[in-house]
Amino acid sequence: MTSSGDEYRRRAKTCFDAAYDTENQQTRAALLELAEEWLRMAGSWDDPHAAPAAEQASPIFQQQQQIQPKDD
Repeated sequence: MTSSGDEYRRRAKTCFDAAYDTENQQTRAALLELAEEWLRMAGSWDDPHAAPAAEQASPIFQQQQQIQPKDD
């Protein structure tokens, strides 16, 4: 019998494999994000003292916009 942590890692690998196989960028990004979440949950399962997965979550892609000073 496999532990829940092992099962979560297996599901993450399935997501990584599917992301590798897809050509759609949005689908790939979603699958990679899902895979990372499965890995976070596996880590939380293995170490119950770790912060919950939601607290560790960080976006894969982040876009920031900075206001540029005007040249007068």
